[in-house]
Amino acid sequence: MSRRTLKTFVLAIVSLLLVASFLTGCNTAKTQAVKSSDNTPTPGATTPPSPTVSNLPETTPHSVKLTLYFPNSDASGLIPIERKVVVADQEVIKAMFVELATPPPGMQKPLPQGTTLLSASVKDDVATIDLSTEFRKNFGGGSAGEQMTMYSIVNTLTTLPDVHSVQFLLAGKKLDGILGSLDSSVPLQRNDSLIVKTN
Repeated sequence: MSRRTLKTFVLAIVSLLLVASFLTGCNTAKTQAVKSSDNTPTPGATTPPSPTVSNLPETTPHSVKLTLYFPNSDASGLIPIERKVVVADQEVIKAMFVELATPPPGMQKPLPQGTTLLSASVKDDVATIDLSTEFRKNFGGGSAGEQMTMYSIVNTLTTLPDVHSVQFLLAGKKLDGILGSLDSSVPLQRNDSLIVKTN
């Protein structure tokens, strides 16, 4: 082999080595770029904190004091009774209806037998309550009884800070006189004149 041929051969090998080295370097850079673009956090990077239970709205049951109004024995007035119950925020009105169904000794039950609270909501200071048909069907009658039943509910619900009046519905419908003569087509406001003053 002549010196000129040898020199050409050596140059060809060196060129091949350089090209191979260059290609290897590119592949390494690509691999590193792919690794850095995946979801694995890089050292020193800060990730946003994940939401915890403490960041969510308060829905855990807690103890609240309710003021309930029950008709006295001769249905001449309403007696305020305080009770403590454990309840979640969204279920206070439901808890009030459960408590109204169990009057203390010597007082009348304001809710007609079988009455069920179908739904309750509060908007613009008005509590809208939807009652089952038993509320009307099982009502005993009489204007005094009507006042005691209706205002036992109204005066109880208006003890809540965001409730100033109560709209009654019967099975989803608004009625002019849900139990008789008292106009229930509009929200009823609290009636303090029916409350019996106790010492």
